[in-house]
Amino acid sequence: MNGAVLECFPKDSHQDDFVPDKMKLDATGIYLRIGNKLCKSLPRTTEDVEQQKKLFTDNAFYLLAHSERIMHDSRMFLTPVAVQNGLFYTGTSGFHTPTLGIYLEWWNECPEALRTDKDGNRSLVYHLAGSPMSGMNHCAEVFEDGRTETVQVSSFISLWPPFIDINTRYDEAKHIYQAYTLEQVLEILHAEDGDGWDYSSVIKECFMQAEINELKKKVERLTKESDKWYSMYEDTYMKYKGAEISEAFSTFQSFREECEDQINSIKMRKRALKAELKSGRMDNIIYQRTLMPLNKQISKLEFNISNKKHELFNIYLSEGISYYTIEDYMSKKNNIQK
Repeated sequence: MNGAVLECFPKDSHQDDFVPDKMKLDATGIYLRIGNKLCKSLPRTTEDVEQQKKLFTDNAFYLLAHSERIMHDSRMFLTPVAVQNGLFYTGTSGFHTPTLGIYLEWWNECPEALRTDKDGNRSLVYHLAGSPMSGMNHCAEVFEDGRTETVQVSSFISLWPPFIDINTRYDEAKHIYQAYTLEQVLEILHAEDGDGWDYSSVIKECFMQAEINELKKKVERLTKESDKWYSMYEDTYMKYKGAEISEAFSTFQSFREECEDQINSIKMRKRALKAELKSGRMDNIIYQRTLMPLNKQISKLEFNISNKKHELFNIYLSEGISYYTIEDYMSKKNNIQK
């Protein structure tokens, strides 16, 4: 979802009322087992549904290569896909009537659905089935040559929630707007492409972008985890060294305040000199000669503050504790004491 607004074409009539596809416990007895009662068998799919599913998997990579074109045409976006996904306990709720645009948006947003094996073979996860509780799953993937295989993915929790979010987002649109058939979409795309279009470079770019997105997610996750553990370490270390650090901080504060008082006093003298220069009671040569040593005194005092900070707190840097961490800790500690 990128915020784009598509022109949609309302259906001539709606045969039934719109009912949102919300997740709920399965009531068919197929996906939810209660007590010792056995689950019912999955209903057999018709030959037409199987043909439509095969048409989708045979052309999955070709359709992925045309993502931008399909995502900008509402009738292509809403083209039904004959794949029924489902979860233990909740069944097919949340997965009803997926469309071509929903699959393309999911593949774009969910890098875990684009897989590359150790031999460099690319595949797309296209069927989701498993347990939302344990993560056990029995999914399916399609390779570039149209071959399909069952697969147990390691990141099932990363796959099914975004699919349901995307699928249910377009519930009402699927109900009230026109859609092409998959045959019509392929016919239009082939006519626009002409003969012999090589889309391998587009697919390579899609998978590279997916890999980048997945690595970015891992970096964000590890950074968040690292920040959490560092915060715990930081807090424990500060409590362990609390008395020592408090004494060092108090010493530094006193030293800094003393130096800052001297700096402020020198700055007052500088302002007085400036006033004498402007009034004409002092010429510029005398002003510059008087000003220079005052500036040197300020620089020396500022250096002394920096040096004292380094002297007192540098020993904690090797432990991963910066001065700003100490300052923040002492500020919170003093506020609590107040």
